This record gives sequence, structure tokens and C-alpha cells, in this order.
Amino acid sequence: MKKSKLLQAVLGVILAGAPLFAATTVIKSAVNDKNVSAGYSKDSIELNRIVDVINIIETNFVGTKTNKNDKGEKTAENVATPSKEELYKGAVEGVVRKLDDPYSEYLSTEDLKDFTEDMDGEYTGVGMSVSKKKGEPLEVVSPFIGSPAEKVGMRIKDKITKVDGKDILPLTATETVKLLKGKENTKVEVEVVREGRKEPFKVTMTRAKIKLEMVESKMLENKIGYVSLLRFGNNVGTEVEKAIKDLKAKGMRGLIFDLRSNPGGSLQEAQDITSLFVKDNLIVYLKYKDGRRKDYNRTLPYLGDFPLIVLTNEGSASASEIVTGALKDYKRATIIGENTFGKGIVQQVIPLKTNDAIKLTIAQYFTPKGNYIHGKGIAPDIKVDMEELLTLKGYANDSEQAIKNRQKEIEDILIKDKGAEEAKKIIAAGDVQMKRAIQEMNKKLGIK
Repeated sequence: MKKSKLLQAVLGVILAGAPLFAATTVIKSAVNDKNVSAGYSKDSIELNRIVDVINIIETNFVGTKTNKNDKGEKTAENVATPSKEELYKGAVEGVVRKLDDPYSEYLSTEDLKDFTEDMDGEYTGVGMSVSKKKGEPLEVVSPFIGSPAEKVGMRIKDKITKVDGKDILPLTATETVKLLKGKENTKVEVEVVREGRKEPFKVTMTRAKIKLEMVESKMLENKIGYVSLLRFGNNVGTEVEKAIKDLKAKGMRGLIFDLRSNPGGSLQEAQDITSLFVKDNLIVYLKYKDGRRKDYNRTLPYLGDFPLIVLTNEGSASASEIVTGALKDYKRATIIGENTFGKGIVQQVIPLKTNDAIKLTIAQYFTPKGNYIHGKGIAPDIKVDMEELLTLKGYANDSEQAIKNRQKEIEDILIKDKGAEEAKKIIAAGDVQMKRAIQEMNKKLGIK
């Protein structure tokens, strides 16, 4: 199993319940109606062709698909014609897919809602990490502390088979999670199979606002502060600022800022967070298709000249690289770990008049000194290789049991992929990047 597949396997367990966040730097904006209208007028003939094809399909299409029955014999069944709305959405998806860009995509109304929730780190639901494969029950990995799921006594390894009476075995994780989400203060009933109980039982939960904590902070030995950022969701800049100020109030002498396996997010948040660490004005600049350049300058207040170390790996992408690139250009921090992902382009979410949107690559970004890191990444100052699975983090409001579950999942995957003996060595070595960061910070502080 390749490393990327391993990461997906573990992330599927850790982060289900909120959409997984692809490596991206995003600007959210409104559509430019003037430009779009001009395009519609110019291309009316081609637009009419799409309309004609959809009308022909609606009037004439008779579809069948071939299946096999229990005896292995081929059987045929009719396929319903998609609605006109579905066909038009398919046309838009096809146009965006033709760009052959992994970061550009069509967002349906539901996708756009999920995307916004993902950026906000806040959604309305029952509050638990889950694991789900098609054809299997949904398994509870961990209820979040104080969530509706915890309040009604949902336990780790509980298996949910039905949601509001609907059999969820044939559904995907995403489809099941959508059933658990809903409006605040509405109720959802689940059927639960629990180890040690002979019969399934039903539990009713009242949906509530769930806040996914993306910032973790703590004080290590010798007054070394540690802040970890899971991703660049909305408002994390002010959360990181508060975390550092709290650590400084407790006597912090130096800071380790952990951006490992952070896939990115909002450009605004990258701008804000970098501002906390550098005195220089320019954070990053963008270049657009027409050659225009736009500078993004510092925003939040500078927090001081304390020694700073940043941890990175191959999963540090996009907005993580904007922060890392500026700190390296200005020689503000020592970068420890591995080469970053290498994504130097920016997407913009452009709403459409039909309440859906497209997420489109609209610019390249450059570090303050003019470095274009796309496809190359950013090399660390001190290279320390490490098994990436060991850097995976859950949300800061995960329970202690959830952390233990995650560690067990990682251990099982390592044993399966590398064998028991090699896995034992990797696990025994632990977080060697973090250990090196502490060692280097102690040097900076004059501690032997």
C-alpha cells in the first residue's frame, strides 16, 4: 500500500463527519456578472447545442444496465433518465473537468454548503468522528467532548445501522454523514448495535452546533511553547494569536509551530498567521492570467522576536507553504522536517446564479523573495525524515480515547505495510522530528 493510500485510510477514520480538506489555498468571492453575461452572449450557439442535446436525451433516451444475478446469469434493467437539472449540472461538471486541473471543481449547492462548513470548522450535527465503508455499518471512532452524541451515551466502537429508519449499509460515509447533519435543535434517531448487547437499540440525539478545534497549544519543558495547526480554516489566525499570547503570559521562551500534514485552506488566514511572526510587510504575492500582480501584506500584530521553529513534511501544502515560505525568506524561523508538498497556485470560489459554484484556479503565488514553489516545495533547513503516519493529528477536542484509537489504527496499518519488526522500530523511535525541534530549540535558548 502506498503512503498516500495509508494516509487516506487513516484520515477516513479520523476526520469523517466533516468533509476532508484537499490541499488548497482559497479565496472566496462573488461572481463577476458583467464578464459572465458577455461570455453567454458570445457563445450562444454553443450553449444552444448543450440545450439541444439535453432535450434530445430527455425525449428519447432509453437506458439499460447489465447485472448478474445470484446464479451468475446476466440480467438487464432499465435506467431512469436523469432530470434536466441533473443533466445541466453534468454539463457544467464536464466543462470544469476538461481543465484537467485537480484543484478546480464544480460545487453543487450541497457541496458548497459542506465546503463552507469545512472552512468554518463548524457544522450542525451530532458531533462524533466516524468510520464507514459502503456495505458496512457506521462505526463510532469517538464522540466529541460535550457533543450530543456524548450526552446520550454513544460509545466508541458502537455501530450504527439505521438513521431515521433508513438502512445505511449501502451508503457511503459522505451520504451517511449528510443524514446525521441537519438544522440545529432538530432530532435524529439512530439504530445502534453495541458489543455485549444481544439486540439493537435506538437512540435519539438533538443536533447542535459543533465546533472542530483546529488549534492545539501546550507548554513543553524549559518553557518551550508548542502550537499545532490542523488546517487553515476561517478565524484560525486569531486562534493562533490567542494561543501564542497565552503561552507568552506563562513565560514562553521559544515556539515550535507544527504545520505537518496541514493541507492548507484560506489565504487570509495564512496572511494573518504569518503577520504574527514577521515584521516585514509583504507576506505573499499573486500573479493572474492577465499579468497583474497583487500583494498581500501583514495584517495582525507582530508578537515578538522569540526563537521560532516550524515543523513541515510532504503533507504541508498550499497555505502552509505560504507561511513557511515567508518565514524562510525573511530568515525568521528554522524549518525542520521534510520538503513541503509544492502547491503554488490559488483557487477562487465563484458563486453561480443557481446557488451552486465553481472552485477555479485563478493565480500563481510567490514568496516575498519571488520564489515559485509549485511542483518543488520548500526544503527544510534541517532535514529529518520520518514516517508521515506518525504526524497525523485529530481535532483538539478529541477525547483521550480517540487519540488512543488513532494510535492503534496507525500501528495496525504500519504492521500490515512494513511488517511487525519494522513497525515496532518506527513506533519506538516516535516523533523524531519533534524531538529534533526540541533539541534545536534548547540550543537556541542556551540549554544543554
